[in-house]
Amino acid sequence: MIKLIVAIHRLPDMSPEAFHRHWRTQHAELVKNSPATRKYVRKYVQCHTTPESYEQDEVAYDGTAELWFDSAADRDAFFSDPDYLATIRPDEGRFADMTRTVFFVTEEEPVFDATAAR
Repeated sequence: MIKLIVAIHRLPDMSPEAFHRHWRTQHAELVKNSPATRKYVRKYVQCHTTPESYEQDEVAYDGTAELWFDSAADRDAFFSDPDYLATIRPDEGRFADMTRTVFFVTEEEPVFDATAAR
């Protein structure tokens, strides 16, 4: 299993509130309802920067997304799928500054998980 982590910057002319609202609602629905997602993605998680971080001016990114895939081939197939290209990708540019957003692929290595033993 591989995990793609996306560190997202909002568009420069977009408020944090508008960014988070769009990402949580419109974009999340597009991803959740996409046939490409159901075919290739095993898990999709959004991690939103807290309002307190904006108040303290401690914002490196506006949030991160995690997309879990069974393989690199599935990741590549998702991002080249016609449904992704037609519906999800165009929406990314409506709220995210794709020139400053960073993508990296990881393999998770659990070290400690207090929730697993409950």
